[in-house]
Amino acid sequence: MATLDTALDPRAPSFLDNRSTAQAALRALDHAHGQARDGGGEKEVTRHHARGKLLPRERIELLVDTDTALLELAATAGRETGEPAGAGLVTALGVVDGIECMLIANDPTVRVGGPSTAGRRKFARAVELAARHLLPLVLLLESTADDERGTGAPDPSFARLSRMAAPVLCAVFGPLDAWLAPLPDLADHALTVRGRGDATRVDVVAEDERDALRLLRQTVRQLVTFRHGPRPAESPPAGAARPDAPPRFEAEELLAVASADPRGVTEPREVLARVLDGSDLDEFRPQRGPAVLAGFGAVHGHRVAVLAATGLAVDAESADKGVELARLAANAGVPVLVLANPVVETAPDASAPLLRALSQADRMTLVLGVDPGAWTLAGPGFRFAWPVGDLTNEPYDGVIDPRDTRTVLGICLSVSASAARRGVPGHVAEREVAS
Repeated sequence: MATLDTALDPRAPSFLDNRSTAQAALRALDHAHGQARDGGGEKEVTRHHARGKLLPRERIELLVDTDTALLELAATAGRETGEPAGAGLVTALGVVDGIECMLIANDPTVRVGGPSTAGRRKFARAVELAARHLLPLVLLLESTADDERGTGAPDPSFARLSRMAAPVLCAVFGPLDAWLAPLPDLADHALTVRGRGDATRVDVVAEDERDALRLLRQTVRQLVTFRHGPRPAESPPAGAARPDAPPRFEAEELLAVASADPRGVTEPREVLARVLDGSDLDEFRPQRGPAVLAGFGAVHGHRVAVLAATGLAVDAESADKGVELARLAANAGVPVLVLANPVVETAPDASAPLLRALSQADRMTLVLGVDPGAWTLAGPGFRFAWPVGDLTNEPYDGVIDPRDTRTVLGICLSVSASAARRGVPGHVAEREVAS
């Protein structure tokens, strides 16, 4: 096991250029997050609170366990196509009564005349991830009153709810439009707040919103028989860092690691040195296949295989190296972390075998620049991007602050490890290309 070093020079012009570019991108991202949190604006939020109702993020905050990780997904979806930031929908990974769940809450203060295109995609993606990782799905529903009588075609993603191995729980806090109306009937357990919902099938009636959230937590406890809390590696290999040892280099430096040019290559070793436990990487075939950096490490105590694009066109030797690492990872039950860089070399591409090998792998992807190689994006699993360039052409589960990379990956690895440990008999998580 080798400990990664750094060649980052704080005195180099590229250090300041990269950092200032990243800071500007983060200011724009923070503004978009603020727009999403503001929902339909101050007037709509005030009117909603005046009715004694909670906003979607307030409901989620009361539902999840105190002092546990909460990861909101695709928080700014829709803004790139002119729709409201967040698309009037909050989707998040959270812990409810010790169990990792997928949470979906729509925002009734956002008046979009029914579900937006981005909102439908965001909902479908959350359902897909919940099904893949065997997560209980918790729906917190309420439509804008003006949309209640609208019409809507059946959503194809709803059909997937009946095939999920984990329970689907639904709480109705107000009127439902034609898009959301079928969901209580599709849930394993549905409840509503007295006088607030008109769902056709309700198992429990709560006195108020806080009572509804208390009952939801109780239902999770009763209906979900497995616990979260995957066990990280009990003891590291000889010479490796202790489990969950912090990296040797500061996460703050990732702002200077990210290339100021969205089509430029971000050095993957500099990223891994600030993400992996102890900055330790057991590199695989280091003298062969220069287009792919491969190896094994850990993030917050969870073992992970790493495949990182270096910016070169993938030749046959690099493809074979990646395929073999993916095979070893699958045999060991270890997820694959892919670092996706732009391809800056014009040369014949031989990545097809690697693309096929990763198409069904348990994997997650971090996109470091625009137009990365196709093999880095193929297949299911979580996909996040740093705020670089135009990100409208590909689906992402979130554009994240580079400094949060280790935390975000740790949450996703915990979810992935939990699904593996649950071992639902006869169930195999569905594996599809993200859409």
